Amino acid sequence: MRKYALGLTVMLLALLLVGCGTFDPVNKAINKLRPAVPEDPAQDAEGPFTVELSVPKRAGIDETFTLISSLHNLSKTEYELMSRPRVFHYLIVDSLGNRVNTITQVDSAVVRSMGGETDINEFFETRIDRIGTYEIYAVAEFSIKENGKYKSLTYETEHHYIEIGPYS
Repeated sequence: MRKYALGLTVMLLALLLVGCGTFDPVNKAINKLRPAVPEDPAQDAEGPFTVELSVPKRAGIDETFTLISSLHNLSKTEYELMSRPRVFHYLIVDSLGNRVNTITQVDSAVVRSMGGETDINEFFETRIDRIGTYEIYAVAEFSIKENGKYKSLTYETEHHYIEIGPYS
């Protein structure tokens, strides 16, 4: 009888332990598909930076409009950045795929500090003298100092569109 009671107790404990564990096949599949969360969420495969560009929806022919670009440091780390005086250069392309802007940039290096969780914002004024729809985007090119060496980085913003017409 004791053997029977002991066996029943062991079986009940085993069932209790198995019952406490969750076996949800849907949850298991979702967890399998979910990417592993990095230690520092701002430090993903592309690094701790993101870029953004603000473009007006429309402008008049030969009317000056302003592009606003931002480089965001999402990490808490302060970096030493080396770049041209402007971090961003801008590309404007017409509906046929032809570049319509030629902007000469100064090829000198500027070294600056970028604190953690901060932004560098740049404003660029330009104008277009022909009616049409134009694609505009910006590219940030800079180097950051890590372990005493500079590492080159390039980030491209989303592509935006602007309508140029007889607006005033």
